[in-house]
This record gives sequence, C-alpha cells and structure tokens, in this order.
Amino acid sequence: MTNEGKVYFSLYGIDFNPNEATRRLGLEPTSIFRQALPRPKHSHWNYSSDRIENDIIDIYEMSSKLVAQLIPRAETIFALKQQFKLEAVLQVVLWITTDETKSTPAIGFEPEVIAFLNAVGASIDIDTYLKPP
Repeated sequence: MTNEGKVYFSLYGIDFNPNEATRRLGLEPTSIFRQALPRPKHSHWNYSSDRIENDIIDIYEMSSKLVAQLIPRAETIFALKQQFKLEAVLQVVLWITTDETKSTPAIGFEPEVIAFLNAVGASIDIDTYLKPP
C-alpha cells in the first residue's frame, strides 16, 4: 500500500461563474462546481495536479509545479478575487498509508509558492486521511 496525494488551487465564492475565471485566466480548469442547493454552497474553479500514488509524496515539488503555471496569472487571479469577492486556497489532499515501512509525505512549500499565495491573498488547507491496511 502506498501514499496518495494531490494539490489544487481553487477560487470559490457565491454567485460566481467559473467560466469567467476560465476566460480571463486563459487556463482550462481541472474541475468546476456550480453553486446549488443544498450543495455545493459555493461555485468553484479548480486547477489541480495529477493525483499521485507512490511511496514518496513530495508536496514541495507538487505545489511548485502547479504554482509555476499560475504565477504569470497572479494579477488576474487577484483581480478576480476582488471583483467577485472570492476566496482562494491551495488545497493539499493526502491519503497516508498505515504501512510503517513507507515514508510519510514531505509537506512544505518553496518560497516562490508562498510568495504567490501571498500575492493573490490565498490560504493553504491540508486534508489528511489514513488509508486502512
């Protein structure tokens, strides 16, 4: 049994059309969700890394690769946030094996990732789940 992980950047808010983000960013999202009742409470525009399944999951590397594609769009992301009153988050999702012979994921962020998140006013959220044996 191995670890699994993915990293994604999300813009989300109420009364927000994700297609507008796609148009202005010139970047196809990995997924979008439209606000509906009862769920989801917000519309989301998500840009994701691939889901990795491996003994070693390196969040430093995964987040750096993802953010490198977003850095040239930082001003537009910030403008979208302001115009539509959006939230922005870099989401890390990990499924950690309970196999003690496997390494735990390397969780951290390079300075350029932190600088980008600061520039666009984004937070970081890390969800971890144990994979049962």
